[in-house]
Amino acid sequence: MVTNNPFSQLFSQNDFSKTFQQYQAIPFEMKDLMETQRKNLQAFTEAQQLAVESMQAVAQRQTEIVSQMIEDNSNIAKELMGEGSPEQKLAKNAELLKKLYEKTTSNMQELSDMISKSSAETGKLLNKRVSASMGEIKSALERSHKKAA
Repeated sequence: MVTNNPFSQLFSQNDFSKTFQQYQAIPFEMKDLMETQRKNLQAFTEAQQLAVESMQAVAQRQTEIVSQMIEDNSNIAKELMGEGSPEQKLAKNAELLKKLYEKTTSNMQELSDMISKSSAETGKLLNKRVSASMGEIKSALERSHKKAA
């Protein structure tokens, strides 16, 4: 057994209850604090739900894009296997690749916009709640101060 424990010496030599006596009185009603925290949890739950729904929408759109790409690639292969001179096939291939590139860029922009919109909505929801929470705490402190006076 250790007899020279620095923590036990620290606690035996100092009465920490005296140090924290000034903090024993809560400066506002516990009911107000609990209501603010309930609203905070509700806002976080709403933000999480919004984020999950947005992720599902993005995943669904990505699935649609991949399905369309597979169909497009199948059609391209059929067209390239069709009749025509090598020069005609090369010209057709260049045009098809250009269309695919433009479509891919457009799809990527669409997904990016979806994600940005979701982030903005979630951030707006949380910012609104944080602002309201600070106002509620300030009001509770002011009411408590008036009661004490």
